[in-house]
Parts: sequence; C-alpha cells; structure tokens
Amino acid sequence: MYALHSRVRYSEADEKGRLSVSGIMNYLQDCCTMQAEDLGVGLSYLAEHHIGWFVTSYQIKLLKEMPMVGESIVVKTWPYRFRGMLGYRNFTIEDQAGRVYVQADSLWILMDLDKLSPVRLPQEMLDAYTIDPQLEGEWNLRKRKLPDTMTRVYDFTVTKLHLDTNHHMNNAHYVEAARECLPRGQKISQIYVEFRKSAVLSDQVICYSVQEENQRVVALENEEKELFAVVEFTINNK
Repeated sequence: MYALHSRVRYSEADEKGRLSVSGIMNYLQDCCTMQAEDLGVGLSYLAEHHIGWFVTSYQIKLLKEMPMVGESIVVKTWPYRFRGMLGYRNFTIEDQAGRVYVQADSLWILMDLDKLSPVRLPQEMLDAYTIDPQLEGEWNLRKRKLPDTMTRVYDFTVTKLHLDTNHHMNNAHYVEAARECLPRGQKISQIYVEFRKSAVLSDQVICYSVQEENQRVVALENEEKELFAVVEFTINNK
C-alpha cells in the first residue's frame, strides 16, 4: 500500500471550500503516479519502453462530507490484481485518524504507444508492485448500457488546457464536463466513469444527459456519435 500525505489546497476546493470532485480525481491519479515513480516504473520508465497506462473505468464512493481547505488528508492506493495487460487498483482518501472520505476501484490497461495496442505487463513492472487485498463492498466496473433517450445539453471544444502528458483530455475533465449536466445543489454519493475513446486537441465534445430515478447518466460523444466517456452519478437524496 502506498500513502500520499497532503492538505486540501484552496485550488482543490469547490465553492463551499471542500475538496472538489476534480480534486478527488486528481488525487487518485497523482497517488498512483507517485507510487510508480517511487518504484522506478514511472513516467521515464514508461517513455523508455514506449508504453503507457490508460484507465478504462473508475467507481468512486463518496462516503461523507469532503474535507475543508487546510485539513490534512492521506491518499492511499494499491494494486489488487494484474492479469495480462490489465491492472486493478483501489484507492482511499482518509483523514489523519483513518476516517474514510472516499473509496474507489479502478481498471487500467497497459498500451504499446507505438502500435496503439494492449501489451502484457513486463516482468520488471510486475516485480515492482506488491499486491494487497481488494476493498470490501459492492464494486461493479462492467460497461454500462446507455439509456435509449438522452437530451443534448451542451457542447465544448478540447483545448490545450484540457490535455495531459499523453496529449489526451485529462481524466478529471470528463467528469467535470459531465457535472455541468447536474442540477445545482444535487449531492453525489457515487461516481462511475467509463472511458471509451480519448478526446484530443480540437475535438468537439457533445454532452447528452438523462435522469433515471436516483442516477444522472451523461454521455460525452463526438459529432460522429463515437463515445468518449460515460459518467454515472448516483444522487444522495437524504
């Protein structure tokens, strides 16, 4: 298990001064990136071997009110399974006393960046990591079927501000774009996000949305109806 110690920064806060959804997403990817760096299989290693990790899905449970600006937090991560080209990884975000704000499950795929195809994990990478048990609870990373009828909400164009080191739109931006489809004031208890196709510079992203009971489903597509991502918010009505 790897632990990243931090304090909630003002730049990571929402309008209420609490850790934002994008702040959560960034902490998850930052924590596993720092673990890889410390184990010697980080960005330089990946670049040297022309490979890269791509997350295919997240299931994120928001268990209580997020911490406020200035509060100390510990972000933890660990892989619980590797299989061929796939990696399964859990996360938590906790306070200093071990009370859990966030739990998350995720599925990653290792890609050959030259061939743009999946590749098995090198033995060197497998040897670098320690496997820990999967988080208990209900987890479902299987692909979701989109509702038959969805409403077009808004469009935007991918700019340089959206890009990460892979020259794709950063994972957190898909979720933030989807959150624009939520009615103001709705409280989220869970986020499921599934990445289908990477949005790149100048792509037009069209956001479709529908409310189904306690869930808001958002599809992010291009003009050819190719799906970039599906984001499913579970709403806490309590």
